[in-house]
Amino acid sequence: MIQEIINYTKYLKESSPKVFEDGLEPSKGLHIFVELDEEGNAINFPGEKGVDWDYFDGKNMSEFLKRIVPYHLASTYVTMNKQKKFDKKQKIHSASPFAIEFNFNFNDDDKETFGIVKKPAKEQKIKNERLIKFKRVEVVRDRLDEYFENTMRIFEIEEENKTIHANFKVFLKEKLDIQISQNPKKFIEIKKFWDRIKETEYCKIYLKNIAIESYENTYAPYLEKNIFNKEKYNLNSKDEIYGAIDYYTTFADGKTFLKHKTGISKDGISHRYTGEEAKLLNLFSELKKSKLFPNPLPLFIDKNEFRNADEMISFFRDDKTLKYSQILKKMYRDQNDRVLQNYYLLYFSGLVIEDFDFVSKFRYSLKENDKYPTIENIFEIKQSKDELKRNYEIKNIFYFEMEIVKTIFNNALVRIDKKKDAFSASYFGEIDPKYVNSESVYQMILKYRKAFYDYIYKSKTQAINCLMWDEIMWNSIIGDLRNTNFDKKYFIEQGIKEKLNIWFSLYNYFTNNLNRINMASKIPELLEKMKKVANNENEHFETTEDFAFGAGQIIYYLLSQSKASERTHALLEPFIQKVKAEQLQNSIAQAVNMYKHEISFGKGRFEQLSSEVLAFETNENLKNYQRLLLAGYFATPVIYEKKENKENNL
Repeated sequence: MIQEIINYTKYLKESSPKVFEDGLEPSKGLHIFVELDEEGNAINFPGEKGVDWDYFDGKNMSEFLKRIVPYHLASTYVTMNKQKKFDKKQKIHSASPFAIEFNFNFNDDDKETFGIVKKPAKEQKIKNERLIKFKRVEVVRDRLDEYFENTMRIFEIEEENKTIHANFKVFLKEKLDIQISQNPKKFIEIKKFWDRIKETEYCKIYLKNIAIESYENTYAPYLEKNIFNKEKYNLNSKDEIYGAIDYYTTFADGKTFLKHKTGISKDGISHRYTGEEAKLLNLFSELKKSKLFPNPLPLFIDKNEFRNADEMISFFRDDKTLKYSQILKKMYRDQNDRVLQNYYLLYFSGLVIEDFDFVSKFRYSLKENDKYPTIENIFEIKQSKDELKRNYEIKNIFYFEMEIVKTIFNNALVRIDKKKDAFSASYFGEIDPKYVNSESVYQMILKYRKAFYDYIYKSKTQAINCLMWDEIMWNSIIGDLRNTNFDKKYFIEQGIKEKLNIWFSLYNYFTNNLNRINMASKIPELLEKMKKVANNENEHFETTEDFAFGAGQIIYYLLSQSKASERTHALLEPFIQKVKAEQLQNSIAQAVNMYKHEISFGKGRFEQLSSEVLAFETNENLKNYQRLLLAGYFATPVIYEKKENKENNL
């Protein structure tokens, strides 16, 4: 996979220079070009915004900021290997004789030393920010002598640039403050942006006198030397240095139990890279840091497929708010017969690769045998007062994600904010508890989110099977039962019925379906059976399926008779947990006794249906029929149906 990153970055560098022109970004914060005269005084300081300086907020790239990117890249420390920071005390974050970069992030010890309030009140916050910036500038000034000594020692500075290099230090230490104090009005505009800089953002000052070629020529030896992790791991072969880098290398030489005991390795390192390869990986990190790539990122291994990569980056560069799924939708909309295949899919958390896997062929359309999977309105959800919701087809994998996955996990795994027109997913990392309304849903997300990620993004159709599907749907619905109020009937019942529609419509869709019954047709059949039994004393239950479904119908009717101020569907759960018919019948009989004062007895549907439920005999384990009892409970209640040309007769 590392080699694929190298090949991909090399391709972008050679074949898509536009990517680098438009894609790379400087660090967030204030960037200043300073031109010095022969005496070390700034000619253009602070100069004009957009010409001599500008502020980067992470979103809007001005022409000046685009122009500054090559200077930024040729003066930053190597971030791929954490221990390679140029300033070991990590106060100055640049690595060049011609630039200085620092941020305003103090650790707790520093804050205590300088008297900075760790958790400031509102009135203290502005004072705190000013104090932090003042103290950071003091710290940086104290480090300048050592920093410039290091630049003289480490970098081979061209003879014609040595004087300006020395003047740069003098300007930063002494003359910068003098020029500000001499004409403070000139600095009013830049001060507004200085005040905006956050603790984690940067201020970076570059020497304008030095041509970009000199920046790069001076920086190149430093990069080549420091691109590798530790010199002791380096090997020489045919005038080429092969070294170790941080990508998936533990460097566990001091940790016995983490050392690789199998495979071919030298000094515990299984693979080394050339300097050119290491620089490409470092460049990839810079591109990722600049948010050039969508997340996840496909790395194509076939050069013929690289055009797809170019198209993806083009879409993402135009609008970095786009999710990977939205980009693919655009690509398939433009070319619906498109084939994406043979690539590694990388998922990042920041700069850390959380997951990678090979995708032989991506499945976008869900059409099979000229049919799409269809969600049928089995439980007769109403779209309006007089109109039932229509059946709908799941035409592509991202519609499955946005409609099905969103619904079954209560908008917690896949989250859609319709007001903001925003989409997000939590396949990796922490789950925000404010979006999880039940423990059962939370546990299902943690247990199965990776399977859904593999199913959707990697086209691993075997990642979800029917047994898993049943477990998820059951626990999701039970979680809703425990958290819902009976009187909020529309919101609660519609939501659960929607989940039941999804569950049973896709009952046979996933792998390992065990030749299961077709629940989408079974539920209407059972409902018709209930109507016959409820309206004809000569009709009777024939199967345990009839009994379980009928029990659900009776339980719903009984619980709806309650006059309690807080009626809840959670009262259904004790009935569902019964494993023997006799136990369930006893619980129903007790409920009949509890609500008998609310029920009109006679030769009505309730009496006919309840007598069948209470008299039915079976030795089967009712746990195998829980979903049918649940379906009977939420299906259209036949007891409430009006007979033709008659009022409701119970």
